[in-house]
Amino acid sequence: MPKRVNATRMELLRLRRRTALAKKGHKLLKDKLDGLVQRLLEIVKSHRRLSNKLEEELILIFQKLALSTGQTRPEVIYAATLLPAVKTSVDISLKNIMGVKIPQYELKSEGNPISYGFAETPAELDQALSQFMDILKELVKLAELNKAILVIASHIIEIKRRVNALEYILIPELVGAVRYIKMKLAEIERSTTVALLKIKDIVRAR
Repeated sequence: MPKRVNATRMELLRLRRRTALAKKGHKLLKDKLDGLVQRLLEIVKSHRRLSNKLEEELILIFQKLALSTGQTRPEVIYAATLLPAVKTSVDISLKNIMGVKIPQYELKSEGNPISYGFAETPAELDQALSQFMDILKELVKLAELNKAILVIASHIIEIKRRVNALEYILIPELVGAVRYIKMKLAEIERSTTVALLKIKDIVRAR
């Protein structure tokens, strides 16, 4: 049942324009939604691939760390890793994906992770620290992909809500209102025609 509207030709024209605009907006939002879903699937695929790769590499690194702690006194390990030898920072910028701002992380690092003597430390500790620095950039990339998934997914939910509101609420209401006005105008036109015919009959009867 359409909302109460004025059954006039001006109102009919206005509602037709609104309906056309709503349908155009619906199509644009639907296209954007489809594009974002496709992009999200690609990012999720990249995230899964990188996550699996890093999981395997981190397991090997932690195994070497565990082996090194078993071979060396705890105070030696503590002393070797006490002072940070590498300075790291992450620069954040924004990338536009179909109107959605996605943060990009760029890792910057200075220094050497191994700043201690090799005399008392096991080779496994050296290897673990070096390998961790090698994959640190990929860990930052994984965080970037994870954030992109969260941001795009939230936009998809919002756009889906707007698409549904247009498709199932606004457009049907506008279409119903247009149909109602056309029906009322047709009734008015028929009533006017009947009235004119009666007036003609009365005039002829005189």
